[in-house]
Amino acid sequence: MRLDLASSAHTSIDPTPTLSTPSEVIDRMIELRVQLFELEQQIQALQPAFFTTCLSLNTDKIQHDRALITRRLTPAQWTYSSEVLEQEALLKQLKQLFQQNHEPTSGRDITWAIKLLLATR
Repeated sequence: MRLDLASSAHTSIDPTPTLSTPSEVIDRMIELRVQLFELEQQIQALQPAFFTTCLSLNTDKIQHDRALITRRLTPAQWTYSSEVLEQEALLKQLKQLFQQNHEPTSGRDITWAIKLLLATR
């Protein structure tokens, strides 16, 4: 399924359609997750060409009629000494032990996860 950007820019989607049964709500959510999965695959496939194109323009900002595209650096990678890595591992163990012995003080919400059962194409 390909996204038609020309038509999607002018299409309005009702974010809360009228769904009468729990099954319809669940089916609609699964439908949307499948669409999101397909869009993410299209984005991943296009990313190398997009990055190459942006790099070839040799500028930090690309002004487009529908977007401003800016260049940014990813986080740096550090080479830590073995002593620092050992301390980090010890801290991680202590944090895990603390978590096992104590209940969280905040941040717990109820959520539902959807695992799509799609065959790989």
